[in-house]
Amino acid sequence: MASFCSKCGTAAAGRFCPSCGAPTGGQAPPPMPAGAPSPSAGSSSATKVILIVVGVVVLLGAIGVGGLVYVGYRAKQKLAELKREYATGEASDSFSSGSTTSARVFSPSKGNGCQFLEGREAAGILGVAVDRVEFTEDGPDGSEWCRYWINGEERKRLERAEIAAGIDAVGKGDDKNATAGAEKLIGGALGALIDANGDNKDTDFAFSIELWRKGGKSQWEKLESAKSNVKGITGVDFSDLTGTQQVEGVGDRAMVLPAGHSIMVLKGDTFFLLGFQQFVPGREKTTALARAVAGRL
Repeated sequence: MASFCSKCGTAAAGRFCPSCGAPTGGQAPPPMPAGAPSPSAGSSSATKVILIVVGVVVLLGAIGVGGLVYVGYRAKQKLAELKREYATGEASDSFSSGSTTSARVFSPSKGNGCQFLEGREAAGILGVAVDRVEFTEDGPDGSEWCRYWINGEERKRLERAEIAAGIDAVGKGDDKNATAGAEKLIGGALGALIDANGDNKDTDFAFSIELWRKGGKSQWEKLESAKSNVKGITGVDFSDLTGTQQVEGVGDRAMVLPAGHSIMVLKGDTFFLLGFQQFVPGREKTTALARAVAGRL
């Protein structure tokens, strides 16, 4: 079963907390099945860089949405230049957030597949091809584990789409769009930075689903207790501190982290964690993936 960060209370199945980056003391994932690509050290570095998203989003919240709107207004000419550079408009519309439809037709993914979410369906939601999907019954902490591989060209395609969508949203200058646009810009830019630094490898999986069929309710109660403890100690609401959002219509309970870095879902007594290692696709697309998984439980 998933462990929880002793610092902020977020579910953290790996070595580092996906919310605050603190070490969790978790064990490394078990060896992959024969024939599956083995992860390299780069995936750990990539995950650490992606965690910057959380910190930046929290900082933006401290500055205030009004400041983002002001920046968007003052940078109107620069935004127009960026729109041209990143081909927004019709190009970005094909990557509409959370959409399960795409102008592209995706081929079935290689690998042994995943009963919770097949590669072709995930590709339709993300808007990029999923090369390979691998499932194992003995994942981290006794979970059922699905991993998804996306090649460098497709990652860059998604990153550019996120930057384009973020530019459009910030340029509209209202509170809601400015906040969502800032997340997309940060996520897309950091993903591009990770790839530019060579930290992402095509042999590393891009995202994964860890699912536990029993004990989910008790784990969620521990999470709620940890959230209360954080508020009692700091006087700050857990969601405000970490930038997490409650999500309606996904399982019985769901919580998504900034920029869609990961999402935790409870349905009945089943709990799953869907998390990204190489890029962040935005809250809407992460939520759409989780909704598809929850619909099969």
